[in-house]
Formats: sequence, C-alpha cells, structure tokens
Amino acid sequence: MDIELQQLRILHRVAETGSINRAAEELGMSQSGVSRALQRLERAVGLPVLHRRPSGITLTTAGSILLEHADTVLPAVSRMFTDVRRCLAADGGRSPARLGAVPAPTLTSFVRCVEDLGIAPMSLLVDESGQRLVQLVGNGEIDVAMFRHFPELDPEPPEPVRHETIAAQYPYLCVPDTHRLADRPGAGLADLGDEHVVLAYPECQPLTGHFHTACAAAGIRPRVSYANSASAAVALGHALGAITLTYWPNVKKARMAHVPLRGTPLNAVLLLAWSAGGPLGDEAGARLVSAVRTLHAESVETGA
Repeated sequence: MDIELQQLRILHRVAETGSINRAAEELGMSQSGVSRALQRLERAVGLPVLHRRPSGITLTTAGSILLEHADTVLPAVSRMFTDVRRCLAADGGRSPARLGAVPAPTLTSFVRCVEDLGIAPMSLLVDESGQRLVQLVGNGEIDVAMFRHFPELDPEPPEPVRHETIAAQYPYLCVPDTHRLADRPGAGLADLGDEHVVLAYPECQPLTGHFHTACAAAGIRPRVSYANSASAAVALGHALGAITLTYWPNVKKARMAHVPLRGTPLNAVLLLAWSAGGPLGDEAGARLVSAVRTLHAESVETGA
C-alpha cells in the first residue's frame, strides 16, 4: 500500500500539536478523518507511528523516521510543482494556477475571473472545508482559494497566506412556508430546541461542527439528521419538512422561506486567499479580489 502525501502532512501536524483533535481543527478535518488517515499510514508502514497516552500523543520510532523524511519530501514536492508551473508559463504565455473553492453558486464564475486575469487554471479542488483549503494554500499545494471563514470559530489564516474579504455572509434557516418559523422576521438558536435540522456530514461540512458547538453553548439539542453534502442536506430538508442552514438567501426553492438566524457565532465571511509566492502577486491579487466581489454582489442581488 502506498503512502499518501496527505498522510504525511497529517502526521506532521499531529506531531506538532500533540493532539489529534487540535490537528483536525487546524487541518479543517474531522477527528475521525484524521484518525482513519493515520490508521491507513500505519497499515502501509506495518508499524504503529503514534503512542497514544493520557498526557498526549508522541511519535514512535517508526513515526519519527517517517516525520524526518516527510520534512524532506513535502518541501521537495512543493518545489517540483513550482518548477512545473514555471515551465508551463514559459511554454504557454500564461501563468498556471491551482485553484481551490467551496461549492457555491459563484464557483464557475470564480474560475472565469481567474482566467480573465490571464491565468490558466491548472486544477480545481472543490472542498467544503475552508480551513483545509487555507492549509493547502499555506503548504503551497494550491495557489488561490475562495472559502467561507467563521471569525468567531476558525483560526486566522497563517501569516504567509494573503487574504481579503469578499463579502459578509449570514446564516438563514431554510424552512417550509408552512413552518411555524416561516413568517418570523428572525430566529435564534433557542427557537431550534425542539426542531428537526438536517446538516451535511461533519467530514465534508465544517458548518456542522460549528452548529453543534453553538447549540451546546446555547444549551439546546435539536434533533439532527445528516446528508452527505450541503446540497443533499437542502434536498433532504425539503423532503422531510425540516430545517436546513444556508448562506444564500436569494437562492430559493418553491414553497420554502428563508428566516435570518441571529445572535449566533455562525456569522461568516467569504474570503479569497492566495500564496504570496504563487502566480498571483499583489496587483493580480487585488484585481481578482475586486472581480470576485463584483461577481458575488451580482449573484446575491439576482439570486443567480
């Protein structure tokens, strides 16, 4: 079985933090996702790589050897991709870039904005986790990313990563128009105590974990069902007559209402982040931020 680069990055983060939970938070992954990646790594190596003790996690001898080589391999891979992009830029006249974004109504237009700057999209990674995307930008694995960031709950992007706010985003409850909350001018978490809420599974949607954190702080435990993606959660909520969360109030379904969810730490911002050493310099980065801001404002206004 082959060792994956992501497994080495996870091992590196666990070794630095001494905790699977903290490593998962910094990587924008679930705890179970990190644990499974480490288990696959141990199966590939044939030896344990971690000592799991009440005082924390430390590396075994095998884990230390892996980490030592990872410190050589990971920067080398980053340099390899940088050299390839330079070669492609020289051949094609356009600087190639690896893009990352959360699935959103503006995803396709975001890619077009990049192309309009004379940048050739080399690859596109669509990932629900903004923390994972910004981690990949920081590691030099992607060059520019558009994602949702929760200022009260997420760590700030690391210092080498440049980032600008595209727009503020506020949570809405998507409910059937016959629901008791449908005619409310707004709702709070306390209104959800006895409700059925459909969320995307935690591994693909950080909002799920943040929602549970906010509910615990508010002292409520709504009934929760899960779907395997954000779009599937909306569809399932529509079918069950349950509540789903959305940050796009104008993208509406028939016979559904959008009620502002107020007074929570779930307020977010849409960020654009890029690598300081990537194909976007200060000038191109500023132009892209301006283009994406205009695009986002038009999409919200028209409900496109």
